[in-house]
Parts: sequence; structure tokens; C-alpha cells
Amino acid sequence: MDLLFSILSIKRLCYLILVALAVFWVKSATHHVEVSWFIWSAFLLSLITTGDSFKDRLSNIIITGLLAAFISFFIGSLTGTPLLQTLILFLLTLISVSIAEAYPVYFLQMSIVIIIAILSGHASPFIFICVGTAIAASLQIVFYPYYMRNEWQSYLMLSLKNLRKLNKEIFSCFIEPEYANNIYLYERRLHVSKNAFLHSLSTLRDISQNDNHAAWLAQLDALFQNMLDYSQLRRRVTDYTTFAVCREELMSIAKETDKCFGAVIAHALKKKYFPSVDQLVLSINRFETHYDQVLQVASREPLVFLLFINSLHAFGEKIYFNVSEQR
Repeated sequence: MDLLFSILSIKRLCYLILVALAVFWVKSATHHVEVSWFIWSAFLLSLITTGDSFKDRLSNIIITGLLAAFISFFIGSLTGTPLLQTLILFLLTLISVSIAEAYPVYFLQMSIVIIIAILSGHASPFIFICVGTAIAASLQIVFYPYYMRNEWQSYLMLSLKNLRKLNKEIFSCFIEPEYANNIYLYERRLHVSKNAFLHSLSTLRDISQNDNHAAWLAQLDALFQNMLDYSQLRRRVTDYTTFAVCREELMSIAKETDKCFGAVIAHALKKKYFPSVDQLVLSINRFETHYDQVLQVASREPLVFLLFINSLHAFGEKIYFNVSEQR
């Protein structure tokens, strides 16, 4: 995940370099004393990445740019009344901070407006800010499809790795003897892992654009629901010492499910690596044999282990479908 987001950061840096080249190309065509204003505005507005659709992204840049231009024009026209200018800047800052506090997603936009307003105290760079807005908006139009593709890939990896982490946390409740004495700690870890996955899945839904994306979303949701199903074993078993009877089999299943997630991640990264789920099926079958021979007698609630086995088989089918059908 870190590598993917590092690559995404490099791509964004390349985008900013292109903004710089466009800015200095326009700058070379004019020698006006206030030409630096569209450099400031273009760089600041190019940092805006709010909005999960083309319309939202473009609207954010244009509205922020025009708002900053009109406010800078108004502030610049008050150079003869510094007291009034200071009062208006104070009120503007107060309003912007209140908006950013109520709607954190607009923090960057409000910050840009305030910065430009403060810097334009002795000028009226309306036209130049509009030019900078046009540069930032134009490059967003050109690179928006690539940006969303990179965002999708990054958050798909994040979602899969969050699922993998959640799976480890679930099996730690079965495998680790300390679970019975530290239930709150383990449940807290599960809660954090579930929220992390749901947050990344929500972002994926916001930026999904085609049928292939919809198929991935459906598969991720199916895997998550299935994992929640077999995680209920920890609640259905009343005697946690029963897990010690099948600890080795549970460890084997945990290891194989983790490998399966690795296979799906490798596939999502376009690697030609599609391991089968045969080893997972063998591990589940060994657990089922152990259930027939031992758990049916040793467990107070043998039926809950049968439900657990059915959920594991369903997991194997779903994750195999994910790897095979998404090729």
C-alpha cells in the first residue's frame, strides 16, 4: 500500500511540474508587474483534489478561483481605508474558519481564498487570478481520467489489504489463548479493522466508473459479509477452551486464507499469478474431519462449528470467483 501511494504521489508531483511549465510558458508571454498572481493562483488551485466526479472536481476549482478573484478585487479596492480593509479580512477569516470547521472537506478551498485575499491587500489581481484558475482547470480536464484511474487502483489495494488485516484479526480471536482474558482489546482491533475497510470501500464506491469497478465492489462486499459471518464463531462459542482443541487446524486455515488474499492482491496489481484455493479447501476439509472426530463430542455447541465450516467453504468459493472471474 505504501508503495502504491508513493507512486501516486510521484504522479501528482509530475502533474504539478506540468502546471509549473504551463505557468512559466504563459509568464514568458507577458511582463506585467502583477503577472506573479496567476502563478500563485495556478499552483494553489492545482492542489485541489476534492470531488469524486469530473463535474465536482472542476466546479471546486472554478468556484474557488472566482471567489478568490472577486474577494481580492474587493480587498484591493479598499487600499485607501486600511481599517475597513483589516476588519473585512478579519470577518472573512472568521467565516472561512467556520465553514472549514463545519465542512472539513472544504478546508483547502477556504485556505486558498484567505491566502489570496491577504496577499492582495495592495493590489487588484482579478484578471491574473482568473488566468491561474483557467490553467489549473484546463490541466484537471486533461488529466482527470488518469487521476481517477490511479485513485481507483490505490484504494482497491487499500481495501484488499484492509480485508486481509480484518481476516487476521478475526482468526487471532480463535487462535490466541489470550482472547478470553482480553476480549475488549481484540474486539477493539476488529472494530478498527472493519471501519478501515468500510471507509476505503465507501471511497471506491464514490469513484467507481464502469462495470469492472462494479464487479470488484460486489466481490469486496460479498467477501466482507462472508467474513463477518464466520467471525461470529467467537460469539457463539461459550467455552473458549474449545478453540485449543482445534488450534492447529485453525492456524492452517488462517494461513491459507491469508495466502488467498495475497493472490487477489497480486491479480489486482496485474501480475500473472493465480494460485488455486486447493490448499485452503484441504485445510477446511481437515477441520471438518476434526469436527466429526473430536469437536462434535468436545464442544458444548457443536452446531456453531458446522456453521463456521459452511462459511469457510463459501469464502473459498467467493475468493476463487474473485481471482478467476476478474481476469
